[in-house]
Amino acid sequence: MPIISVIIYGISGDLSFFDQKLIDRVIKLLGNSLFVSSVVTAISVFFGIIITFCLRRMQFKGIGILRVLMLLPLVNPAFVGAIAFIMLFGSRGLITYKILHLSVSPYGWQGIVILQVLSLVTYAYILISSSIKNVDTTIEQAARNLGASESTILFKITLPMMIPEITSAALLVFLSSMADFTTPLMIGGKFSTLASDLYVQITGVYNMKSAAVSGIILLIPCAAAFFAQRHFSTRKSYFSDASNERDIVYENVSKPIKMALIFCTLCFVSFFIIKFGFIVIGALTKNWGYDYTLTLDHVREALSMNLRPFVNSVKLSFVTALTASFMGVVLSYIINRKKIIVPVFVDFIGVFPAAVPGILFGIGYLVTFKYPIFGIGKYILPNLSPWIILGTSVIIYLICIARSLNVAMKSGYALLEHIDPDLEDASYNLGAGKIKTFRLVLMPLLTEAVAASYLKIFSSTMTTLGAIIFLILPKNKVAVQVIFQSITHSAIGVPATLALLLSFVTLALMGVFYVILNRKSITDKFKGVIQHEN
Repeated sequence: MPIISVIIYGISGDLSFFDQKLIDRVIKLLGNSLFVSSVVTAISVFFGIIITFCLRRMQFKGIGILRVLMLLPLVNPAFVGAIAFIMLFGSRGLITYKILHLSVSPYGWQGIVILQVLSLVTYAYILISSSIKNVDTTIEQAARNLGASESTILFKITLPMMIPEITSAALLVFLSSMADFTTPLMIGGKFSTLASDLYVQITGVYNMKSAAVSGIILLIPCAAAFFAQRHFSTRKSYFSDASNERDIVYENVSKPIKMALIFCTLCFVSFFIIKFGFIVIGALTKNWGYDYTLTLDHVREALSMNLRPFVNSVKLSFVTALTASFMGVVLSYIINRKKIIVPVFVDFIGVFPAAVPGILFGIGYLVTFKYPIFGIGKYILPNLSPWIILGTSVIIYLICIARSLNVAMKSGYALLEHIDPDLEDASYNLGAGKIKTFRLVLMPLLTEAVAASYLKIFSSTMTTLGAIIFLILPKNKVAVQVIFQSITHSAIGVPATLALLLSFVTLALMGVFYVILNRKSITDKFKGVIQHEN
């Protein structure tokens, strides 16, 4: 409804919507968006698979640390990463110019691709890694016993069994890239995408007509990607007996391949560390790029500010992640098991918000909630005052949950492809009802989907601003907004300190969630260590 509202709001009044020059410009921008998003999706998913096999099917020293470091992009706002990239690798960057003495420009489609890949490869890794424990290793072992090579097993058994998670990751990466407007604006230079142009049309030119055209055109390839993903993931059945081991080790992988996988993973982790190091150095030195004298002035200034936005961010992220991850997994079960009429339509509605740039989605909520009964009252109750939620926390929670449902739905849907419905039938035959079966049989098997969704949603809500930027008032500011405003109004020091604080808060809360989720295994390991020492 919010998207329909903003489109109607934009095209109503005259026929300038059908201007041929406008259509031609939008089509050209669409080509740019499709090109960048396709390249980003292919690279992100490819390396997401490689990192998954490295960190989930191998054992080597330091693997636990690498798993944690792979999550670093989740705790930093995207625009901070863009600034770090420019300051480190720009034409006057610390690494490219001052250390390597190179004069290169990071601006253009190449810079957009690099930044989006570095940001989205972690999401691809999280979603794809949830499939590893659902690959029945007895099938792989049977193939080995029959003489199949490791490459044959990989391409004929393992990867095909991971298709639901791989296609879900590809869809979400593609949609995220298509809807990203901050990266093209900051590092695209003369290269524009449809999402970045949409942002300019709304905030710079104030042309809702053009923004409506961009929004409508942008939705077409996103909808096509949704149906393509659904087609490829539902052509076959992927039921298997889930492995009892969280990490299954490849015994027969050759040393060169193992080293190559570790090297690829280390390359990504190294950049994540460098980017995080930029934030630390920016926070603890006087002036990035000029004076690297250590100081705590920025820390003192940041801590003297009102930290209420950080509390607001934590509450918003916790409620959004908890609600969206549970609701999304439940909806994925209802859709996958066809417990509802027109499941494809419901699935599309759930994923649809991911295909819409956050700023357009926020404008849609702004337009919709100007009128009572979620906008319908404009037509049936024109004289009734609207239910005032604009400027309150309610509308911010609503939009964040709506934007996040798709992550849990795709993650849950992919995992359900591996769960045989006969398990439910057996539970029913033993006298258990539908709710009890879902709670005791399916939910334990869907824990990986809930956990992956919670982590992604929590971190993205803590660090994303686009969808809610027009809905926030001073009383309900969030931390990422404060950081964004600090970057535009001051030097690097204070924003870097605030970004560092946001990262630590996000990491700490994600760590608490991990401990709660894995409390049994952690307790067992702790008891084992004590018994071994005794």
